[in-house]
Amino acid sequence: MSYKFTSDTFQISAAVTESAANTLTTQTINLNLDSLSREILVISMVDLDVTAPELVPGARSQMNVSLNDNSTTGAGGLGTAAVIATANKTVLCDAGAGAAVSFDNQEPKFAQMSDIPLFISATDDLFLAIQGVANGGIVGQGQARIFARRARADADTYAAILTAQFNS
Repeated sequence: MSYKFTSDTFQISAAVTESAANTLTTQTINLNLDSLSREILVISMVDLDVTAPELVPGARSQMNVSLNDNSTTGAGGLGTAAVIATANKTVLCDAGAGAAVSFDNQEPKFAQMSDIPLFISATDDLFLAIQGVANGGIVGQGQARIFARRARADADTYAAILTAQFNS
């Protein structure tokens, strides 16, 4: 893979708010890449945050957020090819709401910063998706901070990245 960095590391911030309770909502993040110059975005780290789900007696409520390279992907996990990073908060509550336990997870947070990027995008958009599970109302907001550098790829590398993104 051959590309040359054309910028220093910078940050892209974005947020998405659930449009209705437990409903997938997606926010487009435009990267403004120059396809004629074979410009790519090399992502080295993604930090995701999601609000806590509701405490619902007898239920497992969740808030899920993911950064995707595909608009058709929901707030998925790392098992989905189009998912770049994901975060989840879960609350398990007994039927009487007297006891509850919560869990949260975020994967992957960063790649090895020197050699291997977390993700490389050649398309103009990324997508931040959020979806709640078993919440009584609109609860969630997801936020993303992406640490990346712009680069120019050679023709073969650019074609390979585009092909991989469109086939995910």
